[in-house]
Amino acid sequence: MPPPSMADVRDLADRAPHVFRGQVMTVTPPSATIDHHVSTSSVATFRVDRWYRGEESPIISLSFRSPNPIFGNGHDCIDFQPGGYWLVFAVKKGESFEMIDDCIGALAISPILGPNLGAANWSAQMESDFIAGLADNHQDARLLSVQRLGGLKLPSSREVLRRTIADGDELESKWAVYAALRTGDATVLPDARRLLAAGDYSLPESAIALELKNISDPVAVPELVAILNDSPGEITRSSAVTALSENLKDPKTAPVLAAHLSDESPQVRYMAMYGLRNITREPACTLPSGWTEQDIEPQLQQCREWWQQSGRLQPWH
Repeated sequence: MPPPSMADVRDLADRAPHVFRGQVMTVTPPSATIDHHVSTSSVATFRVDRWYRGEESPIISLSFRSPNPIFGNGHDCIDFQPGGYWLVFAVKKGESFEMIDDCIGALAISPILGPNLGAANWSAQMESDFIAGLADNHQDARLLSVQRLGGLKLPSSREVLRRTIADGDELESKWAVYAALRTGDATVLPDARRLLAAGDYSLPESAIALELKNISDPVAVPELVAILNDSPGEITRSSAVTALSENLKDPKTAPVLAAHLSDESPQVRYMAMYGLRNITREPACTLPSGWTEQDIEPQLQQCREWWQQSGRLQPWH
């Protein structure tokens, strides 16, 4: 389960028949009376300030199970409290609603709303509301707005995210790089390379590193090559080589992939060989049908030998 900062807003909205945002007014039973040694059924009452899909009720009840901090098992993650603002992805059960997922079926948001766009589709209205949240006075709420824009994955968000990269504080700028990458914006790869030069062990750097594997714009090739060659983090190198090998398959990158056939990371070595296979269709770099993990290193050695003997002599351009 990804952390809420990396939630896929578009996927959640596509799966949910009812999508709304609003403020929690009451939670029954209140948290002060909950026995945290057992999982507790609770009801949160919301004042809805925007419906994106589904009913238009101004007040709704949402059934959920309160988190158990002692015996948590990866479920029932969300602790609704009065006053909190949430974006909720729900199904209706009788007169009440339930989240479609007990850990990311609701996402914390800024309370600030954008203008009502009337007949606009749900994604455009949601984007407008997230953009409005970038002006929130509280940093945590601004960060949430940046993260939600990333999860919405709309190319139309790129301009405002680039402004946040340039003008936001350090943490906002980092998360805006991640959010922009999620929209497919290859122009922010130099910013990603700068951030990943120090490693990818913590958020948001690890999130940025993971997102590299989804890059598919051909203009990204030079920066992905630079990231692959210069970054110390294994997640970063693995994601960069995956994008080059699976998405882009540019013949000019064959020498780069060949250099990483001896990378210290087994995953990077494997993906480098897979990329060479995709570009060249060379049998020496192709695992046999029904291969197992034990076949990888011998095949890598064959691929290295082919490259040294003949592959490197070919015109890769």
